[in-house]
Amino acid sequence: MDLTRFLQTVSTFSDLTQNELEVLERALRVDDIPAGHVLLEEGQKSRSFYIVMKGEVEIFRKHKTGQGLDDLGVLKSGELFGLQSLVCNQRQNSTCRAITPVTVASLPKTAFSILYNAHVSISEHFQYIVAQQLSRDLRRLDIGVMDSIRSGDVAPLYKAARETGTVN
Repeated sequence: MDLTRFLQTVSTFSDLTQNELEVLERALRVDDIPAGHVLLEEGQKSRSFYIVMKGEVEIFRKHKTGQGLDDLGVLKSGELFGLQSLVCNQRQNSTCRAITPVTVASLPKTAFSILYNAHVSISEHFQYIVAQQLSRDLRRLDIGVMDSIRSGDVAPLYKAARETGTVN
């Protein structure tokens, strides 16, 4: 699969120039991953950001009781995960595991640091991507707070906080 052409189809990267896409392509690594393989593990530090090119990846975390799992969703082609690993050195708040065989493009933190320092337009684009994610998380939390206040029940707030990784 032509990575540059694929990146053009991903809304997150569709406004990058051809040159910027080619620079990003050189920094990315493409891997075929078997079903069941854990790409990011809850509690571990991640060193890469991923783009699903083909297949499905499930996201889940251990339930607060320590028994069972909270399903946080499924990622498909064009969706991103591990973004926070590029900008902070925190442990993962969820696990990402291949449901089917998947093809992913990954950007290791070391390659990101080089890109960030060498290509201003790409670094600005990643800052925008991070800001979008933070905005989505903040919006979810805001809705959870308001729903909890209206209902007098903390369940909506707790659910939003779990989904955004604010609490386990």
